[in-house]
Amino acid sequence: MRSELIEFFRFDDQNSGMLRRGDRFLRARGNEPVTEVRIPIGHGEFLRRLDHLRYAVEHDEGRRDESLHQLSRVVSEVLGPWPAETEPVQIDLVTNAAELSALPFELAVGGSPLVLTRRVRTGAHGERHIWWSKPRVLFAAASPAGAGTPVPLEEHRAALRDALKPWSEPLPVPGLADAVRDNRRMLTTIDRASLSRIRAAARAATAEGRPYTHLHVLAHGCDVGDKFEPAFGVALFDDDDRNMAAVTPDMLRAVIQEIEPGPVVVTLAVCDGGNESNSVTGGGSLAHALHVSGVPVVLASQFPLTFAGSTTFARSFYDPVLAGADVREALHETRTRLHGQGAETAHDWASLVAYVQLPEDYQDRLYEVAMQAEMASLRTAQLWSDRLVNEGITDPGAFDTVAGRLGSRIASLQGYVEGAVAAPAEAARLENLGILGSAQKRYAELAFQRARLGETGDWAATARERLTEAREWYLQGFTRNLSHHWHGVQALSLEAALTGRIERVGQWYAAREAAAADDDAWAPGSLAELLLLAPFAGRTGALDEAEEQLAELVTRTRAQWPADDPFPVDSTIRQFGRYLRWWTAAHGYFPGPRGDLTAEAARLLERLRALSAPSSRAPESPAGPTERT
Repeated sequence: MRSELIEFFRFDDQNSGMLRRGDRFLRARGNEPVTEVRIPIGHGEFLRRLDHLRYAVEHDEGRRDESLHQLSRVVSEVLGPWPAETEPVQIDLVTNAAELSALPFELAVGGSPLVLTRRVRTGAHGERHIWWSKPRVLFAAASPAGAGTPVPLEEHRAALRDALKPWSEPLPVPGLADAVRDNRRMLTTIDRASLSRIRAAARAATAEGRPYTHLHVLAHGCDVGDKFEPAFGVALFDDDDRNMAAVTPDMLRAVIQEIEPGPVVVTLAVCDGGNESNSVTGGGSLAHALHVSGVPVVLASQFPLTFAGSTTFARSFYDPVLAGADVREALHETRTRLHGQGAETAHDWASLVAYVQLPEDYQDRLYEVAMQAEMASLRTAQLWSDRLVNEGITDPGAFDTVAGRLGSRIASLQGYVEGAVAAPAEAARLENLGILGSAQKRYAELAFQRARLGETGDWAATARERLTEAREWYLQGFTRNLSHHWHGVQALSLEAALTGRIERVGQWYAAREAAAADDDAWAPGSLAELLLLAPFAGRTGALDEAEEQLAELVTRTRAQWPADDPFPVDSTIRQFGRYLRWWTAAHGYFPGPRGDLTAEAARLLERLRALSAPSSRAPESPAGPTERT
């Protein structure tokens, strides 16, 4: 998406001001010369037009449409003409003066689709906001007595749960009872939200080492000013959990500023949460206050918002954002969807206002988020794959469903290595090669189990084909960076299982040197498997040394990983198990005179289980890097 900066300037105090027809401002737009702009509307007419956009005030749809048209003409004239382009263009708008901030620039039309985001120049935002790669959402909802009709809490919670599915929920599979859906690690709901409860939840999450990355607030807007200085806030619960607290922008900002690190994205499904219409005495909206305090992305409504529109807003924005989409594209999609639902959501599309300050390496970070989402989806499919295997499921339909989901994940992941969406960062690209290898290997394991059901289709051949593809992905990762020993070990193990030999013995030695130089918990597991494969590299009698590496694997895992998640140990148990139940001569693997490694792998597996007891367990839901499973 092409982005173009537009900034307006005037002298004197920027925090308050009144729109006067004919007043002059300076407009800086991209690389164009700075030009003079005259305001085509007075403040009184502007406020009357805004009043027609309040659902509780104006019931005449024709008058609302006329006001939308007139305000659209005003802001389009102030922004200036726009050339025709096929793709959406982001307008990165900096208004500075309060009276210009009050204008609903989101109504602007041009020769191409416009995605307007706002920004405030406040100097460096600091380092307190760490851009996220794995989401955790705090959902704060409130409907205190006297605030209005109860807000659609369940609809918003369902929207957030659906958006988080790749990260936290297993897919439903015919033939299996659906597992308990557990969003607790990703989504926390406060259904009687108060400032103190939001503060306490945020502090607890930070203490856990898993701070919230997104805050979604669903509540009614409320008046927090007086007739001399009108202002809008949000109606939450008071600390007594009974009465309504009229929370001002400054009060909400103070709580968010206390959170270290703070959320990267805050969405306010709150009527008038972005309303800047009181430019005369100043003060700013909820959204403006949060953005000025340093929150990089804040979305809100500058007019009243329908319940239906608020739900569409939550679903249409969070679905793509939590999958790694650009927030600007998600904003455009949300506005487009709201516009398409006009009969139900009226002019909610025009209400949505976004304050956006993106880091310089935003595109690389987006790639990381999208990749993490794909990895999470893959782990979800792996969970079901484990259930199919470990629980002895024999329904072919269940296998076909999981295999279909894995196939779609593989196709999606492949786009991050090949084609237009490939990452500019080589490290991320290399990691994806390992993820693709793991996905293909998982698909092969499913195909192998499916073949044993005796149904139609050459599933055994599919298993071998997928293993061959997995080896190619792993080998690409290893040859591009020989320090990635886990890629090398996987490529060598699959080569030996499929062909009964290791053709380029130097790769075995290269992987061993890389693992020996690595102090990570994964390295001893790599070394143990390389020593298991030693006969194919011309070495014998290496199992004693392999057992020593397994002891080191357990020691490092206990030192470097949580006690309830010894994933490097579990992953190694899973891998050795493949030599016993799958990669055997009886199933057509390890062809040639040397034979398979069933006996040797059984010895190492028994030793590892003894060393790791009682922490060892069948890995049901791997939490670590998928490419190493």
